[in-house]
Amino acid sequence: MSTRVLVTGASGFIGSHLVEALHARGQQVRAMVRKTSKLGHLEGCEAERVHASLDDLEAMTAAMAGAEIVYHVAGLTAAFSQAEFDRANTEGTALVFAAARQAGVRRVVYVSSLMAAGPSHADVARREHHAHRRGYTRYGDSKLGGEQVAWEQAQTGEIEAVIVRPPLVYGPRDTDVLQMIKSAKAGLIAQPGLGRPAWLSAIHALDLVEGIILAGERGSALPGPNSGEHVLSGHGAPHDHVPDESDHPAGRGIYYFSDGGQHTVTTFGKAAAAALGRRAMSMRFPGPAVLTVAAINTFVGKLRGKAPALSLDKARGSLSPGWWCDDSKAVQELGYRPRFPLTDGLEHTVKWLRDQRWL
Repeated sequence: MSTRVLVTGASGFIGSHLVEALHARGQQVRAMVRKTSKLGHLEGCEAERVHASLDDLEAMTAAMAGAEIVYHVAGLTAAFSQAEFDRANTEGTALVFAAARQAGVRRVVYVSSLMAAGPSHADVARREHHAHRRGYTRYGDSKLGGEQVAWEQAQTGEIEAVIVRPPLVYGPRDTDVLQMIKSAKAGLIAQPGLGRPAWLSAIHALDLVEGIILAGERGSALPGPNSGEHVLSGHGAPHDHVPDESDHPAGRGIYYFSDGGQHTVTTFGKAAAAALGRRAMSMRFPGPAVLTVAAINTFVGKLRGKAPALSLDKARGSLSPGWWCDDSKAVQELGYRPRFPLTDGLEHTVKWLRDQRWL
């Protein structure tokens, strides 16, 4: 049965793939974009387009009228200050929920980030019920702020809220991980830190949007009033705790998705090089060197008026114990099955990049 849905950030990397996937499933999709948005990624897609921005409550309420599910993808991934991140990712999310409630939307799926929870334990992948670790990245803290908004809205009992936390996302149309692929093409992989390489999780964009849709259609919502202990109410388990059941009540309503693999910056870079038909050498960079390069990039970015791909915020995050998550809950509860292991996903991405002459 067709469902009326709206996607915020519909012209972006993940949003455009989500709009296409929903449209292909026969859903009645509204693609919410700003009047100034570049719409190249939506070219050829017949989804209805509506204009609204995250700071315009009235326009968003009108755009959401009649929608049953809102997929909130829009956000800011690069900025110079905490205030900029918070304005888009925390305050913007608050207005999305306010508009959704006014429009009578049943469910909001908030696409957050693994970084909202904070880094993982060095030897145990992050699970939904693990306690949060603030202060590692400004971006992550702002996305956690958006999750707190979702939690507060769920406590009213008037709207369902589901949270999706992707790890590193790559694929066609991406420009951030593209820098890692270009570096691999040049034969160099920059591995941050001199200690043991930290684990990281990754996911191809087409797998992620399938997971987002499953969360929207089948996912358990955040618990409502008087629901007991939950990570978003300030509780949560130690970072090395592995529960007997995947759906631990302290993490209900939250889902991780990944390709199921266990990667490092080096193994990711070597897989990218192989997809390019090349070889690349991994070189370790001490923390101070990583931070110095990021500081220079940030300074140049401020002169140009655009936050760089490697900012101080991202550099600090790269030196953490790891960004690794366990998606077994999504596999068992939602029937999620990734189609793109890292090797296949990077080959698919490289082909698209070459077809578009981005490489």
